[in-house]
Amino acid sequence: MKKEAISVEEMKKADRRAIEHYKIPSIVLMENAALAFFDEVKDMSHKFTVICSTGNNGGDGLAIARHLLLNNKDIKIYIIGNMAKMSEDFKINFNILKKLNADIKILEEGNLKYLEKDLRESVAIDSIFGTGLSRKVEGLYAQTINTINDFAKSTVAVDIASGLNGDTGEVMGVCVEPEKTITFHRLKKGIELADLKHKGEVSIKYISIPDFE
Repeated sequence: MKKEAISVEEMKKADRRAIEHYKIPSIVLMENAALAFFDEVKDMSHKFTVICSTGNNGGDGLAIARHLLLNNKDIKIYIIGNMAKMSEDFKINFNILKKLNADIKILEEGNLKYLEKDLRESVAIDSIFGTGLSRKVEGLYAQTINTINDFAKSTVAVDIASGLNGDTGEVMGVCVEPEKTITFHRLKKGIELADLKHKGEVSIKYISIPDFE
């Protein structure tokens, strides 16, 4: 039976209950999401470019990058945001990738040209913003999203396209235009309501979060 789409707050509650009531560590949920995403994209290309922020959506991206790297894919990683504000789960995956000598660049206005080059030759994995985005996308973030849209051979969004409101489907200034969105646990209302160009094909992946309705 098809389950109804859920709100951002309902997803937060499901996450919180999994972590606090069922004692499932958040890093385990991140790993489940990464493995589910990896399994769906691994045969799309040999080359992938992962663009991520320093929060938990970005942590998903780093975990996905690790699985692709360890399966002999050509991986480029670009991080946007304040490295002093890394989430704990992001930091764990970042430190693992450093030990694996992964190709990691910190995105700045001056090096967007390197991102352009890598995007032309690879599948882009968008893990900048998650479902909780509530402000207009501006500055370097907007430039990065526009670069992805202009140059990526193909793009797959992690959980939701960056720039899309998770409840309303509204574009918050600018939004990634993915060929595919791989979302976790349940469909989000914002994805259901979004224009096709801001979600593409949608795949919903089970990541072992218990339902509790």
